[in-house]
Amino acid sequence: MRAGMRATTSLLAVVALTFAVPGNAGAENRHGGTLRLAGLGDLDHFDTASAYTAVATMIQRAYTRQLVTHPTTDDPARAGALVADLAAEVPTVANGGISADGRTYTFRIRRGAKWDAPSGARQVTADDVVLGIKRVCNPVAGAGAPQYFTDTIAGMREFCDGFAQVAPETGAIARYLGGHEITGVRALGDRTVRFTLSAPVPDFLEILALGFSSPAPREYLRYLPDGPEFRQHTISDGPYRISSYTPGAEIVFTRNPAWDASADPVRRAHVDGIHVRLGVDRQEVVTLIDTGQADATWDVPVPPDRLAPLLANDDPRLRHADVGMMEPYLVINMLSPNENHATANLLVRQALQYGIDKAAAADIAGGAKIAHPSCQILGPANPAYRQYCPYATPGDHGDPAKARQLLAEAGYPNGLKLKMLHSDVPPQPAIAQSVRDSLARAGITVELVQVGIGDYYGKYLADSTYAREGAWDIVAPNWRPDWIVGANARSYFSPLFDSSGYSADSPNFGSNYGFYHNPRTDGLIHQALTAPDQATANTRFQEAERQILDDAAVVPMVTRDATFFVSARVRGAVRFPNARVDPANVRLAW
Repeated sequence: MRAGMRATTSLLAVVALTFAVPGNAGAENRHGGTLRLAGLGDLDHFDTASAYTAVATMIQRAYTRQLVTHPTTDDPARAGALVADLAAEVPTVANGGISADGRTYTFRIRRGAKWDAPSGARQVTADDVVLGIKRVCNPVAGAGAPQYFTDTIAGMREFCDGFAQVAPETGAIARYLGGHEITGVRALGDRTVRFTLSAPVPDFLEILALGFSSPAPREYLRYLPDGPEFRQHTISDGPYRISSYTPGAEIVFTRNPAWDASADPVRRAHVDGIHVRLGVDRQEVVTLIDTGQADATWDVPVPPDRLAPLLANDDPRLRHADVGMMEPYLVINMLSPNENHATANLLVRQALQYGIDKAAAADIAGGAKIAHPSCQILGPANPAYRQYCPYATPGDHGDPAKARQLLAEAGYPNGLKLKMLHSDVPPQPAIAQSVRDSLARAGITVELVQVGIGDYYGKYLADSTYAREGAWDIVAPNWRPDWIVGANARSYFSPLFDSSGYSADSPNFGSNYGFYHNPRTDGLIHQALTAPDQATANTRFQEAERQILDDAAVVPMVTRDATFFVSARVRGAVRFPNARVDPANVRLAW
């Protein structure tokens, strides 16, 4: 996840949320209070069809629901067990919700789950679930990982192929949605929805737990997906609704009067509302939290100079967890025309592997307690992990001489110049400077281009035009799996490296930002996703990882724990499901 960040505007953010505490006696158990989150960047998207960042996943917990979801807990074992949300129960073969052949999933929607619609509270229906899935591949702001759906749901790829040809206009989109169906998604009455898969998919419920899979109310047909009007008319089926949104200023959430606690077993909704104020850098964020003027980080990591004493003292206000995060990894633009299409040359990409000082990047990312140099996509905790490090260097500091040798063999004996795009959210600028400095030792001159965080993902990486025009050659985004416990190799390989759903002229490549394309890799990923058992799937994922690294498609740089910092009065700030504050479940002592 979650580096697939899409937004229309570069914003700075402080976020304040108002929450309530269970009603027993004492300061620890009083309702009310304001939880104030402080951060730097705005949401990538309000629209669940497109939102794909960790912070969006966090705040979606307040205003969206899914058929199934992960519980809020500090226990990884419990976090890995999906629970019913909009669905009345989690389907299984035993209860008849999953067919014996594993290809059909049937859900009964919980009665009392309602939209806060303009015309009044209204039950969430099976048609809303179908519309939500249809909107995943809209031609304006589609999902960052459409393969999750096109690889699994019968007829989804054909539906999306047709949708890609539709003009990005409200009327045209509404007509397509109303006039075309996905063969594998059907509403069977008001409150029953059935999914038919093209093949058995053991992790299909995990896909349905993603924000992309959220239902959509029919009112969304009036607005361009995630356009300015949409952002002013977002409709909630969760415990909080967006009362106002002023780009560059604030987001305000208040209680959703249509929400019924008895129809939501996941969200305790201890709090009264959410206020978002935009414009605070990470140094000030920590100061605000430390002095009790804010209560939790929103989107920025704690700066290294503030992080070190918190880690050294095991400060309970700092929470961190290994969630398999690549933060950062270097993406290489295979389509760039710059320097005579240098990045299309395998030897040049291998030179980049040897040129980067990963140890320096790990220090910037947080230091030895939470950040480590990496040479692979998967980490040791992943069940599909097998050690493979083809570009190892002494102390992970790089090997400039080897890099220069490879450049000479590639036809660049005098070095070359590359453009590196980076966002304005720390530590991205410092990471970019570190990459520039280490590659300079290898004879590669890097021009740094800084853009706002919204434009970084939502404009430059989401639109393949910029890749083709050479607006950038390398970028160093972050990625963490879309579900952070259990067998989640799919959520690395499918969105980042599977090119089977794209053509060279596709308007975007999902989260395969550099348009890495190798039919053998695509085939191995497909074999893993359709494997008869997890052991076979793991073997295919291992082979795919070896191929990706042999192709030098990306440069794994750092694995980093997810961290979040909270004030002393925050209660219930647990690590899962998102390794961030769960706004629908935290409490405040006040």
